[in-house]
Amino acid sequence: MKKILVVDDFKSIREFICDTLKRKGYEILDASNGNEAFQVLTEHKGDINLVLSDYNMPDCNGLELLKKIKADSSVAKTPVIFLTTESSPEKMRAAKEAGLSAWIKKPYRTETFFAQIENVLKNG
Repeated sequence: MKKILVVDDFKSIREFICDTLKRKGYEILDASNGNEAFQVLTEHKGDINLVLSDYNMPDCNGLELLKKIKADSSVAKTPVIFLTTESSPEKMRAAKEAGLSAWIKKPYRTETFFAQIENVLKNG
């Protein structure tokens, strides 16, 4: 069973995403910001198959989290997808350059959401 770490500062959104993924058979961990997510990820080294993160969060935003992940050799291969309302071309470019696997814009179509996740899990 694939394990996904869901990161979003809004509890209701995080719970909705977690429930949606659980219904599809994924095992879920969650965090409310980038710092918490990085801690969870490093505690579960090699056990998390994907990080699904919001971009705009307090303390440590999605891009900062992505850079921390890619800089730590023990978790650097973990793919990261942003699920966000953010649509700045500059932020999207910076995220791709930092190693982002995919960018899903909220609101999203359920089919697109799962297709992106499956594609990243299959191809890294």
